[in-house]
Amino acid sequence: MTTILVLGGAGAQNSAVVRELAKNPSFRVKVLSRNIESEECVSLAALDRVTLSQGDCYNEEHLVAAFKNVDSCFVNTNGFAIGEKAETYWAIRMYEIAYFSGVKHFVFSSLPYVSKKSGFNPKYRVPFADGKGKVVDYLRSQPTDKMNWSALETGPYPDSFLNSYAPTQADDGAWVFRMPIGRKGAMPFIALSELAWYARHILENPQTFAGDLLSVAIAHVSGDELAAAFSAVTGQPARFEPFDLLELSKTWPTAKVGAAGLGYEDPTLVTMAGHMIPWFTIWQESGGNTGLWTKDYARLDKIHPGRIKTIEEWMRKSGYSTEKRKHVLKTGMFNAPSG
Repeated sequence: MTTILVLGGAGAQNSAVVRELAKNPSFRVKVLSRNIESEECVSLAALDRVTLSQGDCYNEEHLVAAFKNVDSCFVNTNGFAIGEKAETYWAIRMYEIAYFSGVKHFVFSSLPYVSKKSGFNPKYRVPFADGKGKVVDYLRSQPTDKMNWSALETGPYPDSFLNSYAPTQADDGAWVFRMPIGRKGAMPFIALSELAWYARHILENPQTFAGDLLSVAIAHVSGDELAAAFSAVTGQPARFEPFDLLELSKTWPTAKVGAAGLGYEDPTLVTMAGHMIPWFTIWQESGGNTGLWTKDYARLDKIHPGRIKTIEEWMRKSGYSTEKRKHVLKTGMFNAPSG
């Protein structure tokens, strides 16, 4: 029996991963959460071989206790909650504590280090992604003999994004998707269910992914493709209308993101606009799986032949419709345009 520690609370990504890991009868899953009495934690605790431990993932004493008698771990830090500087520190410290504790496989949930790819062009600097990318650079400098490591590179979840940017019905009856990705842009969506499948696969096959980064997605989806999929699934007319990014940014909160999690306003924190303008700028230049954030879909087809490959398929499987859906993210949500 393999004991897997899941760090990062019971948020959207981790809840999906825990539920997927629980499908393997050879896994015991331990979840560290600050509030084990939350609705989501109670739901997870009801799963076979899943236990909850009260504690803060950004507290060294709690981490040392959590890593005792653990074989593998899945680590998902939250740059939105604590900022890039603290995220980088705590992810590396988690690795060090896991190594000292005798953990055999360290799996880190990451995002692409896009600003590095661009030569550190501030136009593409997304702090909540850069922190994770810096951690992967650190992992690449570490050995895999005593403690193996793997990285799972994710992206935007349609489960969340297409709730924040759900279509609204225009006067002509058509459902309109308004997003700041431009006519030629695209987003490499990764469904939470698919992300969780890859996480389980990596933990089931540690040697296959030794010292490796697996970058996952369903597909690069343009606004027009999104509207076409919606029409195919719901039978309702739909269209995409680009939304001006700078105009949208005026609707976002001006407070620095992460200050609440830290308890003070660290000078390295940035506003929502500081995170999201570069984020959407990247998508505006990613149409057709090009630009700075690309995916190797041929590799994903080999690893997971039955994967969801289109946004239409995801909509059908998830029951996406004209009805408003519940937000899945606990942090990092931002205002979307209305009307």
